[in-house]
Amino acid sequence: MFRSWLIVAVLLVFFGAAAVSAAGSGFRAKGVYARMDSVAAVALALAMTAVGLGWAPIAAGQLEMTLALVLAWFVASIGFRARAQAGRGRLRALYGAVVTLLAVCVLFSAARGGGSATDHPVHQLAAVLGYAIGCLVMVFAATGWLLATFAHPPRNSQNALPRLTGIREALMAAGLAVALYAVS
Repeated sequence: MFRSWLIVAVLLVFFGAAAVSAAGSGFRAKGVYARMDSVAAVALALAMTAVGLGWAPIAAGQLEMTLALVLAWFVASIGFRARAQAGRGRLRALYGAVVTLLAVCVLFSAARGGGSATDHPVHQLAAVLGYAIGCLVMVFAATGWLLATFAHPPRNSQNALPRLTGIREALMAAGLAVALYAVS
């Protein structure tokens, strides 16, 4: 799907680093939900790495199943966290579900595209604008995660964002921004 070696390299670096960061944050996680979020983030990052490598047309079924399981976890955890933690962490699960839906859009576009952006069957104005808007939103999300991780001094250690989590989410958002740009 992605013919530019630069885009493939950037996708591999962003999603590979996100997978490593998610695995590292999974070992440091204290709760069950945090560990499962890390497992879901590793699966999402590895699936998007496979898309970046061009395996989307070949292994579309397996990648779709992986992303469906990740999406099911985030959607189910929205409800679980509502009962267990009085709403704490629901926005994180909602954000994970939205990111997974954007990854599914990239996967479907990469699997349907014949091998380049010019062979892409949905090159219509609405699709291009949707991907461009998604790309901009992910750029802002990556910037926000980096600012929340490094620019805000942690005054209260209970509410401070763990650095590995912030870096992981920033890398995933930046990788999705590049992927959305590439399929638009």
